[in-house]
Amino acid sequence: MMNNGISLYIHIPFCASKCPYCSFAVAAGQLKHEVEYCDALAREIAPKGGRARTIYIGGGTPSCLSDDALMRLFAGLRARFDIEGGAEISLEMNPESVDRGKARLVKRLGVNRVSLGIQSLNDATLQALGRRHCTDDARRAYEVLRAEGFANINVDMIYGLPGQSRDGVLEDLGNLLALGSEHCSLYALNIEERSLFFARRLGVDNDAQGELYDAVCCRMEEAGVKQYEVSNFARPGFESAHNINYWEGGDYAGLGMAAHSHMAGERYWNADTLPKYLELMRDKGSARTGGETLSSAERLAEAFCFGLRMNRGVDLGRLEQRFGLELPFEKKEVLESFIEMNLLEEHDDFIRATSRGRLLLDELAARII
Repeated sequence: MMNNGISLYIHIPFCASKCPYCSFAVAAGQLKHEVEYCDALAREIAPKGGRARTIYIGGGTPSCLSDDALMRLFAGLRARFDIEGGAEISLEMNPESVDRGKARLVKRLGVNRVSLGIQSLNDATLQALGRRHCTDDARRAYEVLRAEGFANINVDMIYGLPGQSRDGVLEDLGNLLALGSEHCSLYALNIEERSLFFARRLGVDNDAQGELYDAVCCRMEEAGVKQYEVSNFARPGFESAHNINYWEGGDYAGLGMAAHSHMAGERYWNADTLPKYLELMRDKGSARTGGETLSSAERLAEAFCFGLRMNRGVDLGRLEQRFGLELPFEKKEVLESFIEMNLLEEHDDFIRATSRGRLLLDELAARII
């Protein structure tokens, strides 16, 4: 039983098709299994409980679920979890699966934050990304959500495709900003091993992407949408509470295919294919296929590195107090070298990444962890 407030992640793996840049665990063209999957989720949820501070339903394409499946999912969550008043409940939606009926239903079920996978407002870019919607679909979906009363909308954008110009990216971004969303998640295209782009040997120019990243950040600052994490920007008070919990090294429970959890130093994960997840839930009542126990030193180092993703940085002294030990001397020497290299900087009691350091966070983390 989870007695303290927890952040919940629920993975809905279904997609009509897998986008070529996507490396997530998805089940393309398998929506016929949604009833069996929701039943499996209900069995996974049943032994759990407690207070939920944030809920994030991601995928995949959660909005492709039928109305009945969505109602079953939320009924199962509310039966086992005390969902705090004011809890942030986020749902990922794709433009092509947004209509007034679906928007009205999810709002009635308690969703108060929608993450809309627009990715671009340029039809040529959408086609290159393998998206199933066009610019008009994206604008219509956004307008439907507003008309149904959603006051907290995130929009996603991907930039830095091969051959994409700075002017083209900024024009796309300007069109996205014109929508007036409360939150923007802006991602430079990254070629992951499990993606079709990787299989096609598509490459990106890291130097060009770094220049685009700087231009994007400057444009967002000009628009008054504050950057609070490497790829995330928000108007005041609309930062993602769920994601901040990740970046602060908080506990979270993941439910569904390929979902990961972290509870008090125990990290574990579920089967990452739909057939295996359904089989394990049917036969054993648990889809867990692996896990590990992190030492306090490992948790401290990881929490520090996650915290560097946020613009405010990390209060190392507070982290050391939280985990009951100090960062080892040799790791503090590494931090000092990064400060001398202008990759990190000290600000009040915080250590934070510089604009240059944000482009190299994975490399920095590898040295720290």
